[in-house]
Amino acid sequence: MADQKIFAGPRIRRIRNAKGLTQTAMAEGLGISPSYLNLIERNQRPLTVQLILRLASVYKVDPHELQGEARGSVAALKEVFTDPLLVGELPGDQELIELAEAAPNASAAVIKLFRAYREQAERLSDLNELLALENLVHLVDRQ
Repeated sequence: MADQKIFAGPRIRRIRNAKGLTQTAMAEGLGISPSYLNLIERNQRPLTVQLILRLASVYKVDPHELQGEARGSVAALKEVFTDPLLVGELPGDQELIELAEAAPNASAAVIKLFRAYREQAERLSDLNELLALENLVHLVDRQ
């Protein structure tokens, strides 16, 4: 965490919204200006160690929640976009990170839908194979 800059704007915004705070109120609680908080929320500024510590003490935010929230989702989203149905639509890594961080619930829903779609496609393929085998059996029985 020491060498890595942490850009957690969407997470900070979700925390603020969940607590029903304005940018001004949260900034005041953190001892920073509202304009600086706005820059943080838009990922224009990284979180400092002091700010992470203040978030933990004032708003009871687990510092580990502020890093890498999207890592697993990014890999799963990349898998979604490599489906042949979406050929040529693969967003870049940064776009996938931004999607996963800015809209984690929507990302999770897309991943869940894709997995259900893939499972149903596999079931359909299995059913087609069974029907094809059944047709072969009937052809052999007729001869």
